[in-house]
Amino acid sequence: MDGHRKADIKLDDLLVNPDNYRFDPVENQRDAILVMLRSQKDKVLNLARDIAQHGLSPMERLAVQEAEAGKYISLEGNRRLTVLKLMVNPDELSGDYPYRGVFEELHERYKVTLPTTVECAVFGADEQEAADRWVNLKHTGENLGVGTVPWNGFSKRRFALRHKREESTTLQVADLLKANGVDISGVLASNLERLLTTPQVRHALGFDFTNKQLTLLEPEADVIQKLKKVVARMQAKGFRVNDIFYVTDRLNWIQDVLGLQPAVATSPADNTPAPAASNGSTATPAPQPVPSPSPNGGAQPSPAAGAGTSTPTPSQPTPAPAPTPIPPAPSVYYTLVNPTKVLPPAIPEKIQKIYRELQIVHVTGTRQAPHAVGALLRILIEITAQEYLVKKQSFYYDSSNHFRNPSDRSRTYDELRDKLNYIVASCGLPGNIASVLRALTGQQLMTVELNQLMHNAIFTASSTSIKELWRNFEKVFDHLIDEMK
Repeated sequence: MDGHRKADIKLDDLLVNPDNYRFDPVENQRDAILVMLRSQKDKVLNLARDIAQHGLSPMERLAVQEAEAGKYISLEGNRRLTVLKLMVNPDELSGDYPYRGVFEELHERYKVTLPTTVECAVFGADEQEAADRWVNLKHTGENLGVGTVPWNGFSKRRFALRHKREESTTLQVADLLKANGVDISGVLASNLERLLTTPQVRHALGFDFTNKQLTLLEPEADVIQKLKKVVARMQAKGFRVNDIFYVTDRLNWIQDVLGLQPAVATSPADNTPAPAASNGSTATPAPQPVPSPSPNGGAQPSPAAGAGTSTPTPSQPTPAPAPTPIPPAPSVYYTLVNPTKVLPPAIPEKIQKIYRELQIVHVTGTRQAPHAVGALLRILIEITAQEYLVKKQSFYYDSSNHFRNPSDRSRTYDELRDKLNYIVASCGLPGNIASVLRALTGQQLMTVELNQLMHNAIFTASSTSIKELWRNFEKVFDHLIDEMK
């Protein structure tokens, strides 16, 4: 045991150390204070304000060493001593110096409560080695557990949320993993939190948060297996936060980790929105080009390889370079409509609003509302058909609120099936679109089932039938929207 002692020492008897390890040695206390102010800048001001408001930390004493004439040199706590001296006496340094006005303001506001004596751990003039040991442990990290072992991200969140009486969504996932014996050491809480901010990622993993509480959407064993893959990838040497920095990055990353098929991507030359797999299903990946065989059994070089590439030999076939991948659309979501899809701005506002509502209400999962989704879908189909006929065929509502064709005023088109039948028969739809719409109207799927949902008290909506209906009608919808924009 070293021979240091505890003592309350007057502030005037404490000296800021000119040999502070934070900077090169200087001549005296004045120079030490000036270097501290210039090097620490805002940090030293933040420290001053905190000490003025809350006092010195009761968990950390200043460490000082006996000097001449009853003075004490600070060995640990020079930043605290600097700001305390200047707040208690802004004239500690004569003339102007950095942030003098701030220290004068703090002096006027807190001079009654600022301490004039400081509790210190005092080392004798011959105890430099003993003092250095403690200073070194303070500033050089864990030192195999002898020094300060900092909290990791999960520990910080647990402390903060315990005192705020809130539940951390990320911490719930971490606790679920630990309860199932999964080692998450090496996984940063900030990375896991970033990943789980994206709803499609949570859905792909088989859970979500309802009122900030973890809710499993799949059997726990399946969720754990998926999360194990996430943990293993985050623990791998090559993992970087840039891999999951943006939403698109996270969607690509989770699809790769879980082995999901990406949704079909649109060709760069085609501006039509690509159909995405919805509600937990997966879409077929776009076909990849393969090298064409050469007479000698190798592969012909790709034209994209350009000049300067060597001619392949039979023993070293050169495959064509893969095309730059197009970021895939999310392949997992619980709404009927792809939540990332945006309609063209020229589309009528009511269609835009109904479409956005369908991007919010769940048709599957623990929060499914199939009746609400079915009702919204019925409205979307009706309004889309109506607006299409108004824009493309000049249909109109007469004074009696009947929907009419200007080319045949003797007939009304008030019913949804009448509008759809006219569109499929008289609007020159492409063959594949016309076939889909003809099949749907011929089987009365849209006109009868959705009407039953709206008007029949005993008819129950099925999530499966609604999803199947939209899966087929979405191609027609996209075409009508494209024609109206």
